[in-house]
Amino acid sequence: MNQTVDFAAQAEDAASARLYLQRVDDGLAAVERMRGKVAQLLLAPNLDASWLERIGLAVEDLLQLAREHPDLALYFLLNEKVNNPAQYSALHSVCCAMMVVLGAAWLGWPESELRGVTGAALTMNVAMGELQDLLARQLEPPSMRQREVIRHHAERGADALEKVGVTDPLWLQAVREHHTVHGDGDAHSLEPGQRAAELLRRVDVYAAKLSTRRTRQALTPALAARGALLGPADHPDAMGATLLRVLGLYPPGTYVELADGELGVVIERGNRAHTPLVASLRRGDGRVLLVPQARDTSLRAHSVRRGVDASAVQVRPGHQQVLKTRLQLGLPAALVPAEAARDEPEAARDEPEAAADSLQ
Repeated sequence: MNQTVDFAAQAEDAASARLYLQRVDDGLAAVERMRGKVAQLLLAPNLDASWLERIGLAVEDLLQLAREHPDLALYFLLNEKVNNPAQYSALHSVCCAMMVVLGAAWLGWPESELRGVTGAALTMNVAMGELQDLLARQLEPPSMRQREVIRHHAERGADALEKVGVTDPLWLQAVREHHTVHGDGDAHSLEPGQRAAELLRRVDVYAAKLSTRRTRQALTPALAARGALLGPADHPDAMGATLLRVLGLYPPGTYVELADGELGVVIERGNRAHTPLVASLRRGDGRVLLVPQARDTSLRAHSVRRGVDASAVQVRPGHQQVLKTRLQLGLPAALVPAEAARDEPEAARDEPEAAADSLQ
């Protein structure tokens, strides 16, 4: 009888594992399609009613992706940014959109504001999409002409969006002011358009610092956070703290060194900002693990020592192989919807302040 029960349990586990792996495949395909669609939109020679309709569909697709696959999407987008990204402008826009959705959802913004800031994130660089792709590849500094386009792209982008039919004032203001510093990072003290622009500015800077270009390596998450999420006293202000809560100190897709010297890639956010789930790729002695091994960094033996850049790891298995390691820790719960990020343990609410002390 017990043997029958065991067989039934094993069959159920196997079916659940297959379901999880299918969700991984579906999620990776969805985020890859999103990058391709946004690349076409940002490089479109003309903006018209059809273009605006496709942008609206992309906003809905992004919101669905954030609800169904937040960790997987962050993993794919940030890992691609860290490792010589193709279609830089689209990848950056989708990555920023994912981050602002998670942040705005945690802050409890109304659905209309959520859609507006998502649209702004996807289109903030519509006036320089082709140039942004070129700048990610070129070795020489931007020319005077390129600097001129960069300097005015936010205003020109907002004007182009308004001309093509975008009527949402929050969307337009967020695009127009996404390089403008608004207040002290307290989202509750800002008008909706200002707080949308400030949230977008933060993730724009943070995601850019995590990106590899021909002329520089990506920064580690800690260094990127110091430049984008911390206030003047080197502690998170209100908006920076929110982003640390929803992204984690070591976001999915970035690389870390563990307490035992192992090197790996983050695959999922943990219960606390500094305790993500990691797929270990190299042993402490430097040898490559032929099969990546899952590590729960909430355990002291596998705690995160520091973030590292991709060049320190020099191992990049396929995304499916990396994400499959999650099953070594047991069958995961359903991927957490973006809204659920607000239901964190009370003990974690002050965590970003403590986490800031470990930023190196």
